[in-house]
Amino acid sequence: MKECPSATSSGLQAAAEASSQVRLPGAAGAQRPATIPVYTPTTVPIGAVLVTDFPKIVHVNVGGHRFMTTIGTLQADPHSMLGRMFSGEHPLLRDEDGSFVIDRDGRHFHHILNYLRDFSVPLGLSRVERIELLKEVDFYGLRSLYNIIGGPTVASAAMSGGGGGPWLQNLTYELARAEASDFSANTHSHRIYARLRHGSEYSGDWIVSSPRNLPNVQYELYDACLARDPISALNKMGAAGFRPCVDPPDVPGAARSHSDTWEIMMYKDVFQ
Repeated sequence: MKECPSATSSGLQAAAEASSQVRLPGAAGAQRPATIPVYTPTTVPIGAVLVTDFPKIVHVNVGGHRFMTTIGTLQADPHSMLGRMFSGEHPLLRDEDGSFVIDRDGRHFHHILNYLRDFSVPLGLSRVERIELLKEVDFYGLRSLYNIIGGPTVASAAMSGGGGGPWLQNLTYELARAEASDFSANTHSHRIYARLRHGSEYSGDWIVSSPRNLPNVQYELYDACLARDPISALNKMGAAGFRPCVDPPDVPGAARSHSDTWEIMMYKDVFQ
């Protein structure tokens, strides 16, 4: 019987307060100051022209991500950047397919459209996703959505004259500096443990993982239910990089696989 080998754990350094400079590693480990670039987002790309005649159905290419929406949605906030773009006040660029091009990160553009459609706001954002989305919302000039997503942090910064694009730029550079200070050429890892078992709390005789919602694991239901039999569940865990602590694992037969008389411990090393 093989036991799971030990793994080294490493913590993440907390981000420092925002500043106007970052320090980047130079030759022989020396430090050299790097001034944060002035926040000047490009709003008028080369070749853009004013457009006044828009179709009812509009195709938009945002940084390579393509969307289809209505002109009414894009004009929902006439004071926003999108409202100005699609009312003839701001030049636009078109690609070879005739789609309107916006040279921004399109990964979060669906949140922009959802808000313009019916004031829907995103849920479950990570810290990085929230900062990325704030940068896009700031560019498009949707102040009400910006305040909702930014919450008390943005409200507090706004009271001292910050909270906008330059403040966000300083914040992201400072976070990057804090993460860089924790970077090492040496490899560190921490270990995630999980347990396969019969999910008696779910109807349908499911094999589940404890804990739920493990990274890169393909679940069927509730971010917990994997499969109807242990072999299929093991294969899904293996595809996500998990390995049994005891190899080969003691897989229960069909007669007891849907009972609480067994478990299979698994692990995965996460390298940093």
